[in-house]
Amino acid sequence: MTDKKMDCLDSVDKFFQIYKDNDYMLQRIYNHIVNILPNTLETEAKNYEKRINLNSYLSEEQQVFMQVFLSKNNYYYLPGNGFFYEYNGKDYLIVREDEIIHKLLSSISKDRVLLQWKHKTKMNVIKQIKERNLFSSIPETDTIQNVLNVLYPSIFLSKSAAKYFLTIIGDNILKKNTNLIFLVTQKTKQLLNELECVSASSIGNDNTSFRFITKYHENHNFENLRLLKINEIFSQDYWREMLKRIGLNLLCVASHYSNRYENSDKFLSMKSDEELSNYAYTLKNITQNDIVNKFISECLDKTSDEHKIEWKNLHFVWKQFLSNSGMPNVIFSTTLKNLLCESLNYDKETDYFIGVTSKYLPFYKDFLSFWESTITTTNSNYFENELEIDEISSLFKLWTKSKTVLTDEYILKILKYFFTNIEIAEDKFVLNITSNLWDKIADINNALPYIKNTIKTEHKLSLISFDDIYCYYQSYCTFNSMKFIVSKRYFEKYLYSKFVDYIVYEKFIKVEWINT
Repeated sequence: MTDKKMDCLDSVDKFFQIYKDNDYMLQRIYNHIVNILPNTLETEAKNYEKRINLNSYLSEEQQVFMQVFLSKNNYYYLPGNGFFYEYNGKDYLIVREDEIIHKLLSSISKDRVLLQWKHKTKMNVIKQIKERNLFSSIPETDTIQNVLNVLYPSIFLSKSAAKYFLTIIGDNILKKNTNLIFLVTQKTKQLLNELECVSASSIGNDNTSFRFITKYHENHNFENLRLLKINEIFSQDYWREMLKRIGLNLLCVASHYSNRYENSDKFLSMKSDEELSNYAYTLKNITQNDIVNKFISECLDKTSDEHKIEWKNLHFVWKQFLSNSGMPNVIFSTTLKNLLCESLNYDKETDYFIGVTSKYLPFYKDFLSFWESTITTTNSNYFENELEIDEISSLFKLWTKSKTVLTDEYILKILKYFFTNIEIAEDKFVLNITSNLWDKIADINNALPYIKNTIKTEHKLSLISFDDIYCYYQSYCTFNSMKFIVSKRYFEKYLYSKFVDYIVYEKFIKVEWINT
């Protein structure tokens, strides 16, 4: 301040020196300093004070406006993909920056106080929104419950399991617990693939499922392996449709759970029920020897040397043990065989384990005998040469003449394991095989006279639907106490094969065919 004062005095003295001989200019200098300068300085001081007060007022109003605006409008941002998001208290939505700016400027215009600071306020609000990461948001209870209702009970067997799943997904999004690996079924992997597509498009993250695997590798450490179980009969189409509706909500709830519980292992220790925790940690504190010993204890009986099991058959029993216990296959077949040889008597030349039997053997050994005795494989792809899994099950029950019933799932496992050369479509239809216990075509041919006579007496229209013809076939089978009835799918294939010239509109047949 002292320097400025000296500069001012020097400047005034300089002017007096320049115009010391000019009375007019000396008078003007005097007038400016004594009369004009005080008024000018007073005006500028008042204007400066007004600007300070106005800026202070506008700054305070701007802070209030921003606070209220961002409170009423929950906007968030992800720097990774540059997307803006809005949370309306129920759903998370992707929004364009232009939409936010339009709403923001409209609110400023209504407020009117900040009109002269419109651009500055807009920039400050957008800056604050960009500092609000989407995954720092806290979903409302309704949002969380809506997500959980999709997952439980249709996909997960308990609400805790659904929350555990969400926490794992949240860990993946936020890159936590990267040492853990989750062993899941192929069906679960399909579910995760659908979720990953939604994740990639909505939050720019294509690693949502990167720590989920379907097959164990010998390099994996049991300490870091976790298990996750789902309801295997859930609908893939249902899941896909639900993700279209609540996919982004699910990802945000998942991140919230990860933040809330720190990570998936902490969730197990804090919130999980004992059953879920025990299953998730199944492999954490055991060895391959422990698993093999459990298998021997639960599935095998040591007996005299007259009993023996071929390795191939024993390996099938092993697969059933894994399936029944929900245990993934974490022991390769060679390793499994070596471990079993340490505990059981093995004959290398015959490939048999001696002095051991299993309660599971009679079921599939009877089925193998049934298959060898009654089933013939063909080289033709003609529709006649196929049986459905449930039809095979009924034929097996007839052949054994017992009440023993093998589930479709169990039969499918036997077929896939022991008959790798057969073709199975949709896990339901076994192609290119016939059975000497049931001639399906002969049954339909025998029913045709009854069907035609019934149509002549009961049907008056020129067309008859496949559904009606099949109902007449079913009536014939019931009346004649037929043991088996072909499926509607197979019956329609028969009609297409035999009466294609009479078929119209895909599912109708001209009644003229009854005269053929």
